Amino acid sequence: MKHTKYPVLVQQMIFEEMTNVILLLLSLGSFNVKKMIKLTQKKRLNKPGGMVFCTGSPNEEIYISNIIYNQGKPVREIQEPILGIVRGLNVKKDWFQDFFEGEREYLWRTHANKIVFPEVEGLSICISASSPKNISIKHFEGYDLMMGPLKNSDFYKTECLRVKGLGSVVLDILRYNEGRQVEISCCGPYKYLRLGNFINRWKTGAAHHKLEYLSIDIYNLMDWSPIPKADILEYTGCGKLDESKFGPLHTAPLVCGSHYRTQTTPSFWSHDYVVRETDNRVASVKIEDFRFIFGVWEMTEREFLEMSAKEEPNLLENLNLLFD
Repeated sequence: MKHTKYPVLVQQMIFEEMTNVILLLLSLGSFNVKKMIKLTQKKRLNKPGGMVFCTGSPNEEIYISNIIYNQGKPVREIQEPILGIVRGLNVKKDWFQDFFEGEREYLWRTHANKIVFPEVEGLSICISASSPKNISIKHFEGYDLMMGPLKNSDFYKTECLRVKGLGSVVLDILRYNEGRQVEISCCGPYKYLRLGNFINRWKTGAAHHKLEYLSIDIYNLMDWSPIPKADILEYTGCGKLDESKFGPLHTAPLVCGSHYRTQTTPSFWSHDYVVRETDNRVASVKIEDFRFIFGVWEMTEREFLEMSAKEEPNLLENLNLLFD
């Protein structure tokens, strides 16, 4: 069917009945058709969304991901598959960017046994591993099975990492990770001193330069002692805010936020904080039983203390002080 023989208004009505996938495929056949689609569907193509590249499985596909919003919050995701094998990831990304003018998020999912990170500009790598049966760190490029995990492995460059139940691998993640957001759930035994070493590496500016948020939940399957909060805070030289007021609430936008109902990291507040020596940046530190949370602020210690001074009084804490 030749769309160009119809008036512009009729072409617009025809295009509006088509899915994004059909429009994308039509745009490949003719420059004039592509130009007309972009002219009549500009508002639609400018909506935020994403491209999902699925590799390593028998049916390798690409999905156009459309996020449905309600009152500014994502409530549902619609995925339109594009048939065909994924080849030339960088080429396809350029192709999509030329067609979709709005801001797009590119998500790469893989089930391959050997995982080599694609070198694509602007591609955020997010990994979620729920069991050692599903994924092993030795599958990643840069990991030598005989020598153990290497600190320059691509695995540690992952911007968003969620790991559950990988045991001793957690220690290497905590030491070498240079990503932005890390969520770890693990079962021990766990050497709590490693948490203090992690804080000190960040504090001195020796590592974790891009880190925004880190949480570790340790499952207490035996009669273990909780994280020694006082010892770690003293060991790392953490500062403390006025406990008669609530601490500031920390949260950060998720790296792959548009694919989750919640687009931010879990919020938390704490009276304990640490200052990075190289740039005077601040991070909140929360230690509670078997949970450790670390959140970095985009502000100096002075700015952080000024903000904290404006927090509401903690009435419960004030009552406790009266009866002490």
